Amino acid sequence: MDMPESKYKKLAVVVLAALVVIIVIAGVALFSRGGGNPPVRIILPTPQDSAGGNARAGTESSQTTEAEPDLQVYVSGAVRRPGVYTLKPGDRLIDALEAAGGSIPEADLEAVNLALRVQDEAQYKIPRMGDTPDPESNVVSALAASQKPLSDKGQSSGGLIELNKASAELLETLPGIGPVRAGDIVADRELNGPFLSIEQITRVQGIGPAILGEIRELVTVGEGP
Repeated sequence: MDMPESKYKKLAVVVLAALVVIIVIAGVALFSRGGGNPPVRIILPTPQDSAGGNARAGTESSQTTEAEPDLQVYVSGAVRRPGVYTLKPGDRLIDALEAAGGSIPEADLEAVNLALRVQDEAQYKIPRMGDTPDPESNVVSALAASQKPLSDKGQSSGGLIELNKASAELLETLPGIGPVRAGDIVADRELNGPFLSIEQITRVQGIGPAILGEIRELVTVGEGP
């Protein structure tokens, strides 16, 4: 009876050991798949990303560099608050007049070109009724820092710009007329002769009824250059 009982005990021990081994192996497998922290992934920037970043930075830098500085102009004469005012590039005399508080009742606004683009370090004097036009201080001509008038034979005493005599720089002060169109006007009158009427300005490429309507009251035609 002792021999069979001994065999049963040994068999039970073997089975128990096998179960323990199976349980341990299963636990290790589960721990390997579900436990621990996931691996850390390091993503390096690609050359394309670096190039794109540099391009964007360069664009922002160029935009900042290309910003035009403000203008400082002196507004005097028949205005409510004469003084030096800060304006933006492209502003016109009407903006300078508003900055100075507007005109006083004695101002002669018919004698000035309110569409004139202002220039940095220039003086603009709004005349009073009955004032004799002064080419060195009237708003039809700007004074540079040297105090020399920027005279132009293409401007009449009433402030109107003569299409057949004005320089390209003076023509640029008209609304809707930039450097390219001003140059085209000068080239057209040299090639085709003087303009016989204000309406003939539309023969210049890029100048149509809309621009004609804006400049009609600001220009005149006279003899050729």
